[in-house]
Amino acid sequence: MSTNYGYLPGCINTPAFVTRSKPGGVYDKITTGFAGMGSNAIANAELNQDFFRFNFGQAWSSNYSFRGIDSKQYTGNVFGEIVGQAHGTHIGAQGNHFVGNDLSKPKLLDDYTKTKCTIVLGCPSFATPAISDLFYNQICTLSSVRDADKEEEIRSDSMVIPKEMVKSLKPGGELDGIILTGPPLYTVLKRNTNADSSSSSLPNSPTKRNLKKRNWSASNDNETQEHEDIQPVEGAPTTLTLPSAQQIYAGAEYDHQLMPDFGGPVFAMRQAKLIQPQWTNINNDLIVPWEYYKHLRPGTVIVATICIEVFVMPTGPGNGAMRKIYHASITSLKVIAESDVVVLPPTPFITNKMPDRLPELSSSAATALATIDWSTSPTPPSTSGSDHTLEDANDSLESDVREGSERPTELKVVLDGSGRSVHLENDRIEHATENRKKKPRK
Repeated sequence: MSTNYGYLPGCINTPAFVTRSKPGGVYDKITTGFAGMGSNAIANAELNQDFFRFNFGQAWSSNYSFRGIDSKQYTGNVFGEIVGQAHGTHIGAQGNHFVGNDLSKPKLLDDYTKTKCTIVLGCPSFATPAISDLFYNQICTLSSVRDADKEEEIRSDSMVIPKEMVKSLKPGGELDGIILTGPPLYTVLKRNTNADSSSSSLPNSPTKRNLKKRNWSASNDNETQEHEDIQPVEGAPTTLTLPSAQQIYAGAEYDHQLMPDFGGPVFAMRQAKLIQPQWTNINNDLIVPWEYYKHLRPGTVIVATICIEVFVMPTGPGNGAMRKIYHASITSLKVIAESDVVVLPPTPFITNKMPDRLPELSSSAATALATIDWSTSPTPPSTSGSDHTLEDANDSLESDVREGSERPTELKVVLDGSGRSVHLENDRIEHATENRKKKPRK
């Protein structure tokens, strides 16, 4: 992701992108498929008509989700093109974990900390009018959830700090991005909060006596020998083994160190395991977490089945404000158009029993999505990410600027002294906006 930190749809014009909008291409398949699936597509669904609010979790919890007309949890399908990390896409080892503002003392990511991947979608590059309208309608549906809550908060004079599912990808622009949240990236242990209280109720036991047997021998001439405990060497190198094909399935658990950017002072994991989600590539093979950077690179077009969840929590004592976090939570994801944007493997921030298989989730939305044939054209893209270099990317972008291209100049890639790390000039700053527009008339 590092070479395309600020990527936005429409900045790169290669055959891989242009062929998407050709007759019979992937854009036509999206249009036909989503138009025909009714409220199973987020673009076609209406709040309080196709899905309704209900509380979930414990009785004391204020969190809520949404049910469909069948009284089951509502799920709907969305599509879009993945944007760069500068705009909120986080698919590395840290996920969306916030390390804090003091990088010298980062907030640790340990066995008890939950983190998730986030994928931000924009309207696909060189979209047809139908694709643009469908994507815009997705924004409208997801925005309506927050708009309804805001009206209720105004009536009750409540103070709420929201974190929405939609955002503006351009400073001061309209809402044009969708934030998808994945399932937990790692397994999470529960803290034993009752350990101290339970132990205090037990009767006092005698202190363990550190007794050691004496080493005796008829040939040692009565000389005493000290006992030496044998302990494993700390920091001994660990050999990582990739799982076999049989060990890769939805719900499988892997060594957390398989993530290419795992390492550094942020990570304090010992027992946490990577979790395999139901995310598949264009060939319908599961995407393992350590290959997210290749298969979910900027410019990739995906379809996903999501549910909508809202988490409510206090901001702190004394101010009476509440915080609402809106999630478009991914239940399944599929790549339908690959990208040839240049990427490099991510690097760390600073220099026995098989688990049970998860039950296969089924919903009308997922079933509707599965009926679409996403098979690609027999003509492969003329270029691939592995054939490009950072110098090629820079030369191409600079040439476009000289020829008067409208591509944004902030995507210029700059190499540092090591020849590996990159940054962008004139980096974009993200701002949310309250501007909402109604859906186009159908």
